[in-house]
Amino acid sequence: MTVIKAAGVLLVNFILYLAFGSFFTVRKKEEWSVPFTVTVGFFAYYAIFALFCFPVMFTYRPLSTLAGIWIIPCVVILAVSAVLHGKSWVKKAGDIAGDISANRTFWICIGIITLLTTVAVVITYSFTLDAAYYVANVTTNVDTDMINVYDPFTGNWQDHFELRYAFATYSVNDSVICRITGLPALIQTKGVMSATVMLIVNGLYVFISRFFYEDHKRALLMFSVMTLVNCMFISIYTASNFLMTRTYEGKSIVGNVSIIAVFVIYMMLVSGKETKGLFIILFIVCLGTATVSSTANMVIPAQVFTLFAPYAVIKRKFTIIPKIAACVVPELVMMLIYVMYVKGYFAIYTFPR
Repeated sequence: MTVIKAAGVLLVNFILYLAFGSFFTVRKKEEWSVPFTVTVGFFAYYAIFALFCFPVMFTYRPLSTLAGIWIIPCVVILAVSAVLHGKSWVKKAGDIAGDISANRTFWICIGIITLLTTVAVVITYSFTLDAAYYVANVTTNVDTDMINVYDPFTGNWQDHFELRYAFATYSVNDSVICRITGLPALIQTKGVMSATVMLIVNGLYVFISRFFYEDHKRALLMFSVMTLVNCMFISIYTASNFLMTRTYEGKSIVGNVSIIAVFVIYMMLVSGKETKGLFIILFIVCLGTATVSSTANMVIPAQVFTLFAPYAVIKRKFTIIPKIAACVVPELVMMLIYVMYVKGYFAIYTFPR
């Protein structure tokens, strides 16, 4: 029963991501990508969740209150997106079915590789301190019906929120899902979210491979090499290590979903194939990433400026620079707040004062 419930949550995840992302990527009479839309929807989902989470958390309301509130925007956004984009979804499903029928070998190989890598990370034993923190934090939130008030490792009450974790509301969403569905924290974090991240990453790999190669054989070769790199290039310094052994942690999402998503947006800009609304999408990715892990506060601004600033100078498109600066504002604001907190300028207490 737990496995079936977990599979249902996994399916609902992708339905919601598709619904959230469609507002930014799906346009009539224009081609759009399901993996890219789902990725953008992933970050839009977590960005909007944070907007609902912060007022509840910082006013000392229970987790159950947030769970009851969060269902409403999810249902509304799903319904509106289905009305606006339902026909596009159906048409895209037909296109994908046709492509699978015409290129069965390609899709069978993609499916096998994706399934094997996803199963591998789900069943792998994670023994890092951070991995334990994620599971313990979700468990503590659910069991106490509060949000980040108690220390996950000791169970002791904390007199103020640890902002390094409090602003990264990604794990709070896991707590909400556990509260709504009754899934154990370990299954939600290690099982559902590991599988979610792996499927999104592999979807992006397919998108990138097909972006560079229309020929399915070459695209499959590129996809296979990208997967092989992740399986073989394991050390504490690589994103591959986080993807394959610490999949559901925030750092892994930043290193393997956020960075790739920003790179995909850069590819679209450079190729000139899709530029309409591209910087709005970049802003959504940056905003959502800021709520996943504090690691994003340093990594994402560095990547965005490293990619887009030279392009703006080389192409003499200097109007791009203010846009990319606006896109990384969420990370810069979070960084400033955290530095001020560490220096002792303020604290957000877990009780009224």
